[in-house]
Amino acid sequence: MQNIDKTQSFTAQLFVDNKPVAVSRKIMQKMLEAPDIPEEWAEVLRRKLVHSANLLSYGEGVTPDTFLFVYHDDVYTIKIADDSGKFINTASMEGELRNLTVFEGDDPTYFRIINRTGENSKLDDLPDEFNKIRLHTGPQRREVHTYGEAPNFPVLTDYEDRGGRLVFFELKIIKRNVSM
Repeated sequence: MQNIDKTQSFTAQLFVDNKPVAVSRKIMQKMLEAPDIPEEWAEVLRRKLVHSANLLSYGEGVTPDTFLFVYHDDVYTIKIADDSGKFINTASMEGELRNLTVFEGDDPTYFRIINRTGENSKLDDLPDEFNKIRLHTGPQRREVHTYGEAPNFPVLTDYEDRGGRLVFFELKIIKRNVSM
């Protein structure tokens, strides 16, 4: 990462349809705690928990993860707070499935924030605490979509051939002008 601009970097939480974005492990564990969960659904979730624990998703009743949007070279890298509050891992869609995952290390996907009028935005263009945004990924500017219904959990991807729907995120800015 070159040319980091802390005046355009910030911490935030993300929501989809008023549901917090978090690591899927937390979402699946919350779903498994439901007293009325059918056993066949619980088994599907337990299997997914083993293989999909590093996905980012959204769901009810979980604490949202905190993200650090680092602005550099006209794009953002999104870092994810770990359990100790340190921003070590990055949000990535670089895997073969092109799903939004937590990457352990510093090989990120680059994101562009798209505001409600469809324009590329940076922090100065987001004056409110809550902002409705979309995300585009990489130099191809792929739009982030979601797919998956019960008994699965929603998956965020930039591979639009999977179907699903375009994702509009609610961005809750926590702190502006943040350095790494």
